[in-house]
Amino acid sequence: MSTPYRPPVSTRRALALALDLALRRDRLQSLVVPVLLRAPWILTLALVSPGDESDPPRHVLLLGSVALLGDYLMLMITSAMLRFRALSVFDAPPGTRPAPALECYARALARLPWLFVTEVVRYMGSVFGLFFLVVPGVYLGFRLAFAAEAVTLHQPHLSAAFERSYRLSVGRFGRWLELGVASVLPVVLVWFVIAGRSMLGSDPVPRSWFAVAWLLFAAWTPIVLYAWTFFYLRLVEIDSPGIEVGPAYAAAGELAASELAASEPAASELAASELAASEPAASEPAASELAASEPAASEPAALEPNGTSLPAAGPAERGPAPVHEPS
Repeated sequence: MSTPYRPPVSTRRALALALDLALRRDRLQSLVVPVLLRAPWILTLALVSPGDESDPPRHVLLLGSVALLGDYLMLMITSAMLRFRALSVFDAPPGTRPAPALECYARALARLPWLFVTEVVRYMGSVFGLFFLVVPGVYLGFRLAFAAEAVTLHQPHLSAAFERSYRLSVGRFGRWLELGVASVLPVVLVWFVIAGRSMLGSDPVPRSWFAVAWLLFAAWTPIVLYAWTFFYLRLVEIDSPGIEVGPAYAAAGELAASELAASEPAASELAASELAASEPAASEPAASELAASEPAASEPAALEPNGTSLPAAGPAERGPAPVHEPS
């Protein structure tokens, strides 16, 4: 049984588009504003102190809970906004500006309830699968990996988003794993540095280290969201019945068509010149053969004594001309 052909999806291409949009084309709305929106909540979480008592005071728990909810809410809003900005530049001509930020925030707020429900159900299903066996949790995480993008950009509700993610993820486990490793690798490296400092140093790690690490994660999150969104949009493009090529491919097609149109007159002129040059050469042998056959055809046929005609003899058959002697 042959394996069905699946068009390629490049993880490096998704990351390259994400870095280009976040670091070169749209730094303010992609990095600076999302980090500023999350910074107060992150700093509150990092600097809050439980006190000297064994049980944390009630006001510290309350403050930490509010900070967690505030940071998660900002994360949901900015993630939805960033997905709409990625959608506005996907397959657009180079240099195209993203959609206005306020428009993207308005569309993000409209999709926020379904995005929240989708994320909660997806994470609960993955964690529930990990508790029993690792494989079910990994499988659910893989097959539902694109549900957040689907419910934000295209699908109206939870079940439709899960169904589309389940369909798009068929045969893409390797690329999903590759993009997942690339997404969490910087986070792991930062935590590795903090863990090394904790083991090698005699005093505890300062809380400022955790604050800086959390802010770095907040700055890395938009790039990860862009990469996953571009990856998802590429899968949607492949899954569509009629795949429309991007501007780069369209430009290449127009260039090829123009080159073909420019080469057609030259090719036709060359063919015409070759035909005109070959016509005299072909007509000269025919004319010479016709001229050689005309004398033989024009000589009268000889007659036998009984009146029957004889075929005309050629020059070799006639023999020498008769000599008349004088009488």
